[in-house]
Amino acid sequence: MRHSPLKDRLAAAGATFRERYGVEVVSRFADPRAEYEAVRDSVALTDFSFVRMFRLPEAKGMDFLDALLAGNVPKIRFGRVLHTMMLDGDGLLVGDCFVANNDQEFVLLCESIVPDAELDLMMQAAGAAGAALEDLTANHVLLSLDGCKAWEVVKRQFGPDVLGLPYLSIENYTFEGTPVRLFRAGKTSEFGYLILAPETVAGALFVALQQEVVRCGGRLCGTDIHDDLRLEGRFFNIHREGLRVRDPLPLGLQWMVDFEKDNFTGAAPLKQRRTAGLRQKIAGVAAESGCQSLKDGAQIFYQGAPVAEVVAHCFSYVLNQPLGLALFPVELAYAGLPFRLSAADGPVITTISMPPIMSKSLGVKLDEM
Repeated sequence: MRHSPLKDRLAAAGATFRERYGVEVVSRFADPRAEYEAVRDSVALTDFSFVRMFRLPEAKGMDFLDALLAGNVPKIRFGRVLHTMMLDGDGLLVGDCFVANNDQEFVLLCESIVPDAELDLMMQAAGAAGAALEDLTANHVLLSLDGCKAWEVVKRQFGPDVLGLPYLSIENYTFEGTPVRLFRAGKTSEFGYLILAPETVAGALFVALQQEVVRCGGRLCGTDIHDDLRLEGRFFNIHREGLRVRDPLPLGLQWMVDFEKDNFTGAAPLKQRRTAGLRQKIAGVAAESGCQSLKDGAQIFYQGAPVAEVVAHCFSYVLNQPLGLALFPVELAYAGLPFRLSAADGPVITTISMPPIMSKSLGVKLDEM
């Protein structure tokens, strides 16, 4: 099993670990509400070193990445990040990817739902050796700062110019004289930053960031609450609905694909399904606050018959009610319809527009800081 280079520090801080696709991740540090409120009301620091991290030289890496990924890599402007996906030969999801154009190099961050060895085989089959792909995963860490005060932590650590970074951008900084890469790329609907740093400074960087997070009233956070925050903010989560559904089309991920590209891994079957037309589509659902049965795999009934299945769920502490995503027939996948959960006479749930909350970060004007 792959472990984070920061495992000892995380364990000493009280982390609870779990395994996911052969990789150990931090599940939590505290109760879910405390970690949720850290992100929504201040800032949280999370170890994202479970993500696969790669770099490629620009000249060799562009064609390799463009043939591998569904997005258009040559169109990524300098200093910007493309959010796209990696598919298998059947056009089904394998990885949720950020690709950054970073001054003579491309940096690839991949949240994968297959074991490391399987992803490595896919890379090799696509021509990784000829593209001079460098795997950074074993000797780097990826730290995530998320919350309405996340900007304050990165400002104090790297300087006020970080406030000018647009969403989906990358910039180079140093920590203790060592180069680090900073991405503005969170998925909680609050401000978010990812810091890619070599293992040689990982421990000191973790301590420095943790001190700033605590100073801002925040705390350490695990990945479990990130899953909930992504659902509540309606950010795609490959580890939940992505894993259960796999097909990008009913998941509504067409925006991550450049269908005008001649070819990429999985392109032909994906385009064939698109031409055939959608029969199912993801929609948000909400239950009453006391409902305990809004869980993954639960059946949803309409007019006495099962019509849909819950593929992800969470509890919204802002709304004080359970939320979920369900896979509906397209003719029923719109907001405002009542359904029954788990049985024809089960609890009432309703389809809703997503996201159902307003993040606090939307009220922060960084240009005035």
